[in-house]
Amino acid sequence: MSFQKDADFERRKKIFEEIKLCNRNELQELYRIMKLQGEEISENRGGMRFDLNHVTTDTLNKIETWLQFCQKNRRTFESREKEMADLTVANPGITETI
Repeated sequence: MSFQKDADFERRKKIFEEIKLCNRNELQELYRIMKLQGEEISENRGGMRFDLNHVTTDTLNKIETWLQFCQKNRRTFESREKEMADLTVANPGITETI
C-alpha cells in the first residue's frame, strides 16, 4: 500500500471516530452535507448508513470542516459550563441565571 493510500485511510478512520462522537443535531447536519454533495446514503428506521471509502475528497473536506467546527463548539460549551459551575461554587447565594 502506498503512503498516499495509508494517509487517506488514516484520515477516513479519524473522521469515522469523530462522527461517533456527534450528537443528533450534528448528525442531521452531516446528513444534509452528504445529501447536498450527492453522496450515496442508505436510510431506514434505524438511521442512515454510508461508506466513507466511497465519499469524494470534496465531501470528505466538507465533513472534516464540519467536525472541526463541532469540536470547537463542544470545547467552548464545556469551558462555559465549567465557568458557570465555578461561579456557582464561588457565589452560593446567587441564584440568578447569567
